[in-house]
Amino acid sequence: MQASPRGITMKTILVVDDEPMNHEFVHAYLEGEGYRLVDAMSGAEALAIAQQDPPDLVLLDVMMPGFDGFEVARALKEQAAGHYLPIILVTALADHNSLLAGLNTHADEVLTKPVDGQELVLRIRHLLMLRSQHVSLLQKNVELAELHRFKDEMSSLIVHDLKNPLGAIITNLSFVLGEPGNLDADQLDALSDAQSASQRAMRLIQNLLDVTRIEASRFEPRRASTGIAALIDGALQQRTIVARSRGISMVSTLDASLQVDIDGDLITRAIENILDNRLRYTPRGGRIQISGEVVGSNLELRIGNTGPAVDAAARTLVFEKFGQASQSSGRMNLGLGLYFCRLAVEAHGGRIWLGDAPELPTVFNITLPMRHLAH
Repeated sequence: MQASPRGITMKTILVVDDEPMNHEFVHAYLEGEGYRLVDAMSGAEALAIAQQDPPDLVLLDVMMPGFDGFEVARALKEQAAGHYLPIILVTALADHNSLLAGLNTHADEVLTKPVDGQELVLRIRHLLMLRSQHVSLLQKNVELAELHRFKDEMSSLIVHDLKNPLGAIITNLSFVLGEPGNLDADQLDALSDAQSASQRAMRLIQNLLDVTRIEASRFEPRRASTGIAALIDGALQQRTIVARSRGISMVSTLDASLQVDIDGDLITRAIENILDNRLRYTPRGGRIQISGEVVGSNLELRIGNTGPAVDAAARTLVFEKFGQASQSSGRMNLGLGLYFCRLAVEAHGGRIWLGDAPELPTVFNITLPMRHLAH
C-alpha cells in the first residue's frame, strides 16, 4: 500500500501469472481503478515480493511452472501471519475437483478463464472492502487492549495512592477511640462513624483492585478452612452502632461448627458489602436475618431483610457492573458493590442470587464450598 501523488492511499494488488498477455489483460481493466499493480512471473517471485512489499490483494494464476497457484496461495496465507490477505485464484480448470482444491487453499475467490473483466473489478472491490474492515477491526482491538492496560495501571495507582492516607486516618481514629479521654458520648459516636466510613472506603478501594484482577483472570483466591459463623459475627459486630441507631435487629443463626473453604478476606468484604447494602434499605425497626444450610458439598448462606422487595426483573441486574434495581425498589446498587460480590463468590466456584422468603421480602442467597473438620 502506498500514497498516490494526491496523498490518497493506493491499494497494492500483486498479479501473479507466467503469461505476459494475462498481465496485460489485468492492467487494462484495473489501471483506471486507482490501484498500484505489482507483477510477478512465478510463484517464487510472488512470495519474495510479498515478503518485502506486502500486498493488499493477490490475483493468482493456478497453472504455472514450479510452484502452482494452489501451493503459492497456501504459502501466502501462512506468510500473512494472521492478517487477512484476500486471494483470487484464476484457473482454466473448470471441473468441480479443481474448484474444491482452490477453496481448500483458503483462497477467497476462484475464477475460471476466460475471466470477465467487469466481474473481476467488482470482486476485487468487494474483497478490498473486507480487508479494510478487517484492518480497522484489528486496529480497534489494539486500541481497546491499550485502553484496558491503561485502566488497569490507573486503577492500581489510584488504589495505592488512596490506601496510604486512608490507613493513616483509620489508625489515628483507632488510637483516639482507644483512649477517649474527656470525649462525651456524641463525640465518641461521631468518631466511631468516621472510623466506620473510613474502613468502608478502604474496602471499596480494595474491591476496585480485586474487580480489575478478577475481570482480567489474574486473581486466585487464597483458600483456607474458615468458620463462617465467626466471620459473619465479626461483620455484624462492626455494624452494631449503625443498626442500633435505626432500631434494626441483626440476627445470625449459623452453626458455629460450619467450615467453608474460602479466601476469608475476599468473602468478608463481599459479606460486608451485602450487609451495608441491606442496612441502607431495611426500614427503621426492621430486621436482618442470616441463616444457612448444607446442600451437598456447599453451604447455602441466606442474608434476608424486611422492607420493600426487589422486582423480579431486576434481581439479576443488581449484580451487573453499575447495575441497579428499578425505581420502585430504590437505588439498590450504584457502583461496584454487588458486582464485586458476584465476582468474589464466582471466583470460589459459588453462586449468588436474589430471592425472597416468608416475612423477608429480600434474601441474598450465596453458595460456598465447604468442608467439615474432623473432631
